[in-house]
Amino acid sequence: MSHRFTSKNERPWLTQNHQHSKERSVQLGTKAIEYLVGNQLPVTLKSIAETAKKFDPKGAGIHPNTVRTNEELYELYKQNSLTYKQKKSALKNNQALSQSKESIDYRRLTKDRELNQVQAKYMKLSKKELVHRLLQAEQYIAGNNKKWVVQHFERFQ
Repeated sequence: MSHRFTSKNERPWLTQNHQHSKERSVQLGTKAIEYLVGNQLPVTLKSIAETAKKFDPKGAGIHPNTVRTNEELYELYKQNSLTYKQKKSALKNNQALSQSKESIDYRRLTKDRELNQVQAKYMKLSKKELVHRLLQAEQYIAGNNKKWVVQHFERFQ
């Protein structure tokens, strides 16, 4: 017993509803962002959603994900959000740092180096980069210890 379901993609009532909802979201989101920028408040997804409730006659506002999924609203958010710009900048810096420090020549390190400068350099790294660097150092030390043990026992034979 097979039933065929024939659906039509043309649903004018649904597309009208979606269009109305999209326009409402853009209007509320734009007002919220303008309010936040005008009052020098941080423009975040959460603050946009909370502020939009103030401008909505129904009091419902918009969801933070609505800002992400609506292209117009998301572009406006990216232009005015300091946190978005900082995050984007930090990601670029972290990628550049991690790519530039892939191979470290531990043989060139000296004991009498300026430790304050080294500490300042490490403080700029993220946890992920520090863990990566630490693992590289441990692998290098383990490899050298193994070489030393082999050489040490070869001397006694």
